[in-house]
Amino acid sequence: MAGLTKEQRAQREAEKLAAQQTADNNPAQQEQQQEQQQEQQQEQQQEQQQEQQQEQQQEQQQEQQGIELVVMVRDTPEFPGGPLRADVHPDEVNNWLALDWRLEE
Repeated sequence: MAGLTKEQRAQREAEKLAAQQTADNNPAQQEQQQEQQQEQQQEQQQEQQQEQQQEQQQEQQQEQQGIELVVMVRDTPEFPGGPLRADVHPDEVNNWLALDWRLEE
């Protein structure tokens, strides 16, 4: 029994074809994965740009609304070389008062 039967030969050929097809499909799969990664990166960049634009718009709106910052001072710095004067958003004044700052007279 030195040879293979026709069924065994057909099975081997089918296995070879299947292996070849998967090998041929791998580059396509790799390309698809790369494309997906690029798309994800582009989406992330777009999201970051949108966030930055929103932040800029908010800042512009605040400036347009004419929110005037409150000047706060303290006698001694909290740490060496620390600030003695700060421009504070009106909503944050109470937080600064709790940290020994006071309104400028």
